[in-house]
Amino acid sequence: MKEVKHPYQEYEQSDLWKLIDTAIDDLIKNQDIELTTRKEYVTGYLCKIIKGA
Repeated sequence: MKEVKHPYQEYEQSDLWKLIDTAIDDLIKNQDIELTTRKEYVTGYLCKIIKGA
């Protein structure tokens, strides 16, 4: 099965991505949020906004 790419590839290896990804995991684990969108899109979008792109 081919992996579906997302438009935020440029951020995936950044420290910011790792930080946001971990924070989202914590929020999900604590049942503070429930994602209905793929996590890569949420993480990537937040990276983009924070970076000011």
